[in-house]
Amino acid sequence: MPLVKKQEVENFRWGLWKIEEEKDFFEQQLLYRATATHDEKIKQQLAARLVLEKLENNFPFQQIEINESGKPILQDGSLHFSLSHCSGYAAAMVSNKMKVGMDIELIHERVLKVEKKFLSEDELAQLNSMNQHLRISNATLYWSLKESFYKWWGKGGLDFSKDMSIEHIQPYQSGRVLMRFSKMPDEEFEMHYHQHDNLWITWICK
Repeated sequence: MPLVKKQEVENFRWGLWKIEEEKDFFEQQLLYRATATHDEKIKQQLAARLVLEKLENNFPFQQIEINESGKPILQDGSLHFSLSHCSGYAAAMVSNKMKVGMDIELIHERVLKVEKKFLSEDELAQLNSMNQHLRISNATLYWSLKESFYKWWGKGGLDFSKDMSIEHIQPYQSGRVLMRFSKMPDEEFEMHYHQHDNLWITWICK
């Protein structure tokens, strides 16, 4: 299936792919070969890179390096990019002007088992007033926003519950929210989110 969602603005481009093809389809489209060993993970890795190729023709995959925190980068900084994938979907974001971070997450109740590991006390208090359905959706959104920011930061070493804090969200299908970051306390970071079916898409470009 081609891209099911795409956004192009002055500073960045991102796309979302719904994975319905077999592994061979993606391998025929790309010179890149996945590092995963499980077929489903292989498809996800390949699909994310195919999105990147759709956004940036002739993307220089051979020049990708992994920094000391595990983030894939281009050493010359000519392009900034971010990849994400989950069961059934893959996404990518690219910019030739600013750093980017992107994440996609399926809305699922399993997030409640780990919410105390990535939410602050204030964020947990916000969720406590919600019914189960909203709590699951919002907790997933909070996780995805923080994951996008973590990818943007790209240096590792962050405590999700203490170093990143999100202003209260009243989620619509799409919107934006401010993130506070303990390592850069004088700055505000505008995060973006969009819901596609049962999936949250989040990103930052700064």
